[in-house]
Amino acid sequence: MDNSTPKEKILKKVRAALLQKGSPYSAQIDLESDVFMPEIGEPVEVFASNFTTQNGNFVFCYNPFHFADEFLAVAEENDWQSAFCLEPQLQELFKNCEFPFQSKKNDVKLADVGITGCDALVARTGSVVLSSRGNLSRTASIFPPVHVVVAYRNQVHYDLKQYFASLNTQTITDWPSMTSIVSGPSRTADIEKTLVLGAHGPKQIFVFYIEQDKPL
Repeated sequence: MDNSTPKEKILKKVRAALLQKGSPYSAQIDLESDVFMPEIGEPVEVFASNFTTQNGNFVFCYNPFHFADEFLAVAEENDWQSAFCLEPQLQELFKNCEFPFQSKKNDVKLADVGITGCDALVARTGSVVLSSRGNLSRTASIFPPVHVVVAYRNQVHYDLKQYFASLNTQTITDWPSMTSIVSGPSRTADIEKTLVLGAHGPKQIFVFYIEQDKPL
């Protein structure tokens, strides 16, 4: 008669399973190629398509002057009165288009829009890569009801694999304490299985893409 306790029986099964070695990987298995079929089109076109499918808003701009015109038009259409921005490079853009913005952290609650740059745009998933590096503010991308991302041509990557490969891990010394991947407004269906957008952050996210390389 087996007088083993339930715990001992479980441990015996675990030991027996560990003694059985699985078959080794076949040399024919391809572990390098992508499992997804590549999407056809320019990376920025693929990004725009996938991003808007996830309820994001995409605005194409030829240069910073075109950006100013497009931003002011979108701001007027959506009745934005004030923005929150901590990044000096982006602040210059808004000074040029004469749109009022807040630059003190405590004033974020007064802003209709939070403005940030980004680390990358990921075309295949329609995602924006954000981090706490430099002057990128976590508050600006989360607290205001609308998040506006300003991105440039050399920040577009087809997928995350390509983006990570572009990072020089040997020379980067200031790794950010936070990196997040945003694919449209946050969403939840916890309550009665009804989809709600922007439940845990901005209700809208806009990407203003400038068809120029990001200034150094």
